[in-house]
Amino acid sequence: MTATHIALAVASLLAFSPVQACGVCNEDKVAATYDHAVVRRATLQGRVVVFCEVRGTFDSRRLKAAASRISGIDAASLRTSANPATVSFALDDYRQSPQSAVNALQAAAPKGTELVIVQVQGLAAAPSRRH
Repeated sequence: MTATHIALAVASLLAFSPVQACGVCNEDKVAATYDHAVVRRATLQGRVVVFCEVRGTFDSRRLKAAASRISGIDAASLRTSANPATVSFALDDYRQSPQSAVNALQAAAPKGTELVIVQVQGLAAAPSRRH
């Protein structure tokens, strides 16, 4: 086998190797919890989908339990990922703004947990619609 054949063989193997997301960019954070069915359902219902980075303590069970008690959050839509540490959920932004919902979710999380919005998908409500 010539050097050219070896180089082509290596290149073809690399082309089919799995690519790992680094988790640093916002796109990776969104992709970690993206669920097309949730986004589609939220769009049809006139809701937004909020994607957040989780900094500090990460407790998915506690976040899921808290989501069921927060006005506007569709608890069934909540998705979590440990790596990268992210959470997403559908939100009725007529009931409250994405930031207000995130603040309420963070308040119910373990001490030392910080939630930071990385993206809101969908038609966000005009400020005059929010309470």
